[in-house]
Amino acid sequence: MAEIDVVVPIYNVENCVDACLRSLKEQSFKDIRILCVNDGSTDGSQAIIDRYAAEDTRFVPLLKKNGGLSDARNFGMKYVTAPFVMFIDGDDQCEPDMCEKSLKTIKDDGSDLVVFSYTQVYSENNSTEVIPLAFSGCYSLKDKPELLAYTPNAAWNKLYRTSLFTEHGLEYPFGLRHQDLGTTPFLLAFANKISYLNEPLYRYIVDRKGNITRQIDRKVRDILKIGEIVVSGFKKNNMFEQYKEELNYLLSINMIQSLRKAVKLTDSDFVNEFIDDIFAFKKKYFGSNPKKYPIKEARDDSVYLNKTMLKLYYKYRSRKEAGHG
Repeated sequence: MAEIDVVVPIYNVENCVDACLRSLKEQSFKDIRILCVNDGSTDGSQAIIDRYAAEDTRFVPLLKKNGGLSDARNFGMKYVTAPFVMFIDGDDQCEPDMCEKSLKTIKDDGSDLVVFSYTQVYSENNSTEVIPLAFSGCYSLKDKPELLAYTPNAAWNKLYRTSLFTEHGLEYPFGLRHQDLGTTPFLLAFANKISYLNEPLYRYIVDRKGNITRQIDRKVRDILKIGEIVVSGFKKNNMFEQYKEELNYLLSINMIQSLRKAVKLTDSDFVNEFIDDIFAFKKKYFGSNPKKYPIKEARDDSVYLNKTMLKLYYKYRSRKEAGHG
């Protein structure tokens, strides 16, 4: 049994999966097992997986029908036997000391979860940007609830004790975008302690063709389903009132991101209904915009916090793009 199992969902990324798997093969910490989950790829990804598996027994090829990123992660988790687990997207890369440093941190701190910073890579212009964390050190969520508001949702910049998933029956929501948001808040809430390592140990490729985070379509509505999952889960575990303000901020920030995409769509009925549903959701569960954690991520955030202003902005934008303004 390895010390760390690494679950790697792979779907039609033959142009970048070699670099991903090579970065795992070259980890300074060697006691890892790499579960390569081919999520029904139709390109040459499987041939690359098979080559690594033939060269290195630590690489385990797993093949399944296409079900999406969440389904691939959940499928991979069925094969996890190590005490620690990581999720690495098949189009990204890891720094050579990622496993070594994150494992040392989780053991030294006695924590259940390590969050580390990462580098955003823009392949189109070959530029990079290090994304720092808001925290450094080791904390419990009960003592520092703002961790829930400001910890990145991403599944891939973290090392977890496997028991966090197995003891609480946690999975990634099937078939929905924003799946990390549907799981990470629960991992933070159930963790005994959370470590923050402000070293960029992961390379996230922002502008890869096919990156679902950049897609703009009717799936923007998935944020409402994810919001229901988060709220109902925290209520079920009697934690909603305790972390209501943090969840209000967290969901509001993510809903703003979805609204930014929605206003680029041309179906006015769909967009206006989506805007109505977002504000109805927030009113139902939170009553108002966050007060403890005021939203000031971007200059025009105030537009997305007011339904009337947002609908006027969408109408103005639509007329301008149609050549009427």
